[in-house]
Amino acid sequence: MILYAIPVSTYSAKVRIALAAKGIDYEMVPPPGGYSSPEYMKIIPLGKIPGFVDGELAISESETIIEYLEERYPQVPLLTGSAAQRARQRFMTRFHDLWLEPHLRATFAHVDPSTRDEAELNAHLDDYQARLKQMDSLIDPQPYLVSETLSIADCAFPATFTLADILLPSFGRESTYGPRLSEWRKTVYAHPAVKQVTDESRQATLDWMGSGGG
Repeated sequence: MILYAIPVSTYSAKVRIALAAKGIDYEMVPPPGGYSSPEYMKIIPLGKIPGFVDGELAISESETIIEYLEERYPQVPLLTGSAAQRARQRFMTRFHDLWLEPHLRATFAHVDPSTRDEAELNAHLDDYQARLKQMDSLIDPQPYLVSETLSIADCAFPATFTLADILLPSFGRESTYGPRLSEWRKTVYAHPAVKQVTDESRQATLDWMGSGGG
């Protein structure tokens, strides 16, 4: 199995946490030729990361990869509980991908103060914080986000929050976590699979910030 990924990528980290939680051996390599290179797009047509190859199967999109792993390696389940619980787990991953993380990602263009649009940056930072506040009202940790054990919902957020905790102070902001999110963070970051991946993501993010975010 090959995972095309880089340590600073939050969506790659999401898949890596799932792989680590399931104890699946794989090789992580950067996309050959970089994002959207002709060489890489011969393997992963969209040219995005993470990309995943298992034998003749080549797929992308973090949700698709994790659900494939869930079906192929069900021994350590990441979709758990009743149909309603599993629906809530899927909802939280999509909340991350569609409603929260994009506001953080949009700030990358403003890391360099010389090219920063303060109004646009502040709008995204405000929207990101608003989604954090909304998330705190949506969850009731048990102690994981939607279950008693790690689920796909827990895979999505740790690397994004690690990135935000490093990135936002460079903009004069801090992430504000409500009481439920704060308690959940204590639980999830102590999980060995999460700690392993987020420790590496944290260092990669610090290196990226040190290079100017380029």
